[in-house]
Amino acid sequence: MFISAAIAVTAGFAHAVSTGSPWDGQPQPWLQLLALGLLAWQLQRCTSPRRAAWLGWLFATAWLCGTFWWLFVSMHTYGGLAAPLAVLATAGLAAVLALYYSAACALYVTLAPANKAWAAIVFAALWLLAEMARGVWFTGFGWGAAAYAHLDGLAVVAPYVGAYGICALAAFLAFWGASLLHSKR
Repeated sequence: MFISAAIAVTAGFAHAVSTGSPWDGQPQPWLQLLALGLLAWQLQRCTSPRRAAWLGWLFATAWLCGTFWWLFVSMHTYGGLAAPLAVLATAGLAAVLALYYSAACALYVTLAPANKAWAAIVFAALWLLAEMARGVWFTGFGWGAAAYAHLDGLAVVAPYVGAYGICALAAFLAFWGASLLHSKR
């Protein structure tokens, strides 16, 4: 259980780094697909929706904390809020918004089609719903969306599907890649 949690958290931080790497500031689409693929690989091995929800929540909390770092700077450096409170506020926002992804992962494991193509479509659709819930429908806080990592490559379809369509396509590709590895085992 600890190893699965560590993988989910590490993959979540990698997902955050993929939107703008610390070494050159450029998006890393391969890292985003790898990170989300690690989560998908773990979900394919899950037998319990509760465990899937936990892994999805850990992944998304780490990812969102990694993309919301600027909130800490805003609140602490410029707003004068004490550092522990700024950390708590940033992590709290990430943890609450991660509940959308937690629900999506639990629902995926509940539905989990046996056909790998359908499974990838269901995962991508649920991931898209979580992204839309976070970024459009309920909070309007779409910062750090998966599409940010795909300024090159998948961005060619952006005029047709938009940023959220790219998020769904990336989720599909990540899941499909994880499925190929999972089926070889």
